[in-house]
Amino acid sequence: MKRLLRMILSRTSVIMVLLLLQIIFFFWLINYLSQYAYIQTINYALSVIIVIYLIYKEENPIYKLTWIVPILIFPLFGGIFYLFYRQQNFSAKVLKRFKLIDQERKSWIKDVPESSHDKIPRYLLRQRWPHYTHTKTTFLPLGEVMFEVMLNDLKNAKRYIFLEFFIINPGWMWDQILTVLKEKVKEGVEVILIYDDFGSANLPYRYPHTLKSYGIKAIPFNPMRLHLNFAMNYRDHRKIVVIDGIIGYTGGINIGDEYINRISPFGHWLDAGIRLQGDAVWTLTLSFLENVRFQTGKEIDYQYYRANAKESSEGLIIPFSDAPLDRELVSKDSYLSLIQEAKHSIDITTPYLIIDNELSTALKLAAKSGIKVRIIIPYVPDKRLVFMVTETYVPELVEAGVEIYRYTPGFIHSKMMIVDQMHAMIGTCNLDFRSLYLHFEQSVYLYQSPTIHEMKTFFDQTIEQSEMIKTYSSHNIFYRMTQILLRGFASLM
Repeated sequence: MKRLLRMILSRTSVIMVLLLLQIIFFFWLINYLSQYAYIQTINYALSVIIVIYLIYKEENPIYKLTWIVPILIFPLFGGIFYLFYRQQNFSAKVLKRFKLIDQERKSWIKDVPESSHDKIPRYLLRQRWPHYTHTKTTFLPLGEVMFEVMLNDLKNAKRYIFLEFFIINPGWMWDQILTVLKEKVKEGVEVILIYDDFGSANLPYRYPHTLKSYGIKAIPFNPMRLHLNFAMNYRDHRKIVVIDGIIGYTGGINIGDEYINRISPFGHWLDAGIRLQGDAVWTLTLSFLENVRFQTGKEIDYQYYRANAKESSEGLIIPFSDAPLDRELVSKDSYLSLIQEAKHSIDITTPYLIIDNELSTALKLAAKSGIKVRIIIPYVPDKRLVFMVTETYVPELVEAGVEIYRYTPGFIHSKMMIVDQMHAMIGTCNLDFRSLYLHFEQSVYLYQSPTIHEMKTFFDQTIEQSEMIKTYSSHNIFYRMTQILLRGFASLM
């Protein structure tokens, strides 16, 4: 009861209710004004013009349909609602600032020879994400494993600690981390924390002031506001930890007790991350500082945070970020390239499977070409409506020969792709529209690294705990109708 009451009275719930009231008022106002014939004519004409504009606009067809269908069904409201909502975005000034910051980040990536090994490193380098060969990588197969190792590294920090998370939930895990951060601040270590304001909505409203009193600089990413704006869709889904520029982490793990299985609201929570030690941590540092500058607008001396860190290692390591404010879909294009590279096997873990036609076609074509394609999704979903949409993609993939498994002990949250045991990606990016198109994400690409074999072992062990979907159980007609409706809005989920 207390949990329900806390959820109802949370900052997110209050803002969502106020936004809903704005939408209701908007539709009431348009309906009221439409008693005048010329207003109706203008609205209908506007809807037709916007549909034509969307047809010719260079954008993913799924996004186009998400808008075109409602506009055609409700031409009186649809066109003006599109103008009011979809076109309200970050201002041109903010977008220009992001572009300048990103250009500065790219200027720090100099004199890196182009790799002759593979097309993916070449593609990423041309986006100014270089490869590294002096970085030790450690695969972390569970949230509790990553937490233990990370906490020890935090305790040994000497100069600075950077933390960036989508979710920070109050609880035992955050208490342990916060205790260490307070101690490090007293020792003179600089601590900067970025957290997504929507994802971390369970934190108190004035929490940055509380953390400032401890000596921690806290930055809420894209703070929620009380006016309807499409820019609110852009969330910081990254998980980055940087310690002294020498050690870095990323992966699916947020800060919350469920991620380390101290609580189990969705059965066993299976997550995965990766620890970097060496020169590749510089890319994580740049990605973090880029977001600090984007949110605060303050200049930063990047050189101050650079460390001379080299470790003996094998293979190529490429950390890279993705942002929705440019026209480059780095995460999606990397996934597509990995699928196209496959000759024998593609192994994927993802909590959500809501993909566009290009990714779906690539996976199905790979399976039809004799490549063994295996995907593990949760058995116990954390978001029921989102899982209902995931279910709609399963039959067509299974029919094409893709093997899909459900992790029976509970919820799998790791985001990995392993191809031919030679290539791999691990990080924060889900196989869904929000991650691929709307979120700020962080991933690590590995090529011919021993860590890939550890990831493969983890995948095979997880398969043994999962059940293969052979025939999808039929649901009643109301369930299926709901799925059809939800899939129509899959690009916004």
